[in-house]
Amino acid sequence: MALGTEGYRAALVAKIEYAGANQESFPKAAENLAHGGDLSLSVKQVQRITERLGRERAGQREHEVEQRQARELQPTYRQPPPVVAVHVDAGKIRLRAEDGRPGVRTPHWSDTKVACLQTYTSVRGEHDPQPDPPALFLDPPRVVRLCQEREQIRSNPATRPKAAKPATPLLAETIGERPPRLVRTAVATMQGTEGFGWIVAAEAMRRGFYQAPRWAVVGDGGNWIGPLGPMHFPGWEQILDFLHLRVHLYAAATAAYRELGSRGTFRAWRL
Repeated sequence: MALGTEGYRAALVAKIEYAGANQESFPKAAENLAHGGDLSLSVKQVQRITERLGRERAGQREHEVEQRQARELQPTYRQPPPVVAVHVDAGKIRLRAEDGRPGVRTPHWSDTKVACLQTYTSVRGEHDPQPDPPALFLDPPRVVRLCQEREQIRSNPATRPKAAKPATPLLAETIGERPPRLVRTAVATMQGTEGFGWIVAAEAMRRGFYQAPRWAVVGDGGNWIGPLGPMHFPGWEQILDFLHLRVHLYAAATAAYRELGSRGTFRAWRL
């Protein structure tokens, strides 16, 4: 983060950037800074600094991607992590018309591509610590609730229930001990699959993932995710997210026996 012409301390610039990037608007960010940090800044100051730092970060990322494509990018740290995993998924983002005028016009949802790059401690064992599906996935009412919830969010994020208790956290009740997580970073973009793949590969190289002794790519089985593994992470363990697999299996089984009505529910579960 360059200091620019403002002359503010780096710690202050970081606070301004965080508020400008995470609040719903620059006026809200300026208000938040004034209330929580006693920083009297105009809305234009917050906007100018936030956007300048955004351009700098985007430029740095583009430079790292170019280095990765030229095979010139090197890991930031000498010691490689013991176990790494790249979790890839699609997301949703709320947008508005970009005509320069204040206010929200033509609000709409659009797609994003996101990768979470996670390191873990290395835990080895002679036996699979979770050989059978968690109990949650063997309980029909819970599975129905879980599948319906995830399908609703996937098809229309705006209809996601706010007050209802989600079914997904119930999964934590049935899973055994997990290896401790160490460091997590994330990258996201609205670019296409090819551009996204290079962004993820650059971040993986920067963090030394390619030098790790154990690695995996985790995804939901989407046809746009599959090619990323062989292209950018050849030889890595490819893992299908069980939650997404369960949702697709349930949807297929339900469709196959829909004409049987209530009797079809039992047949679908057996399938």
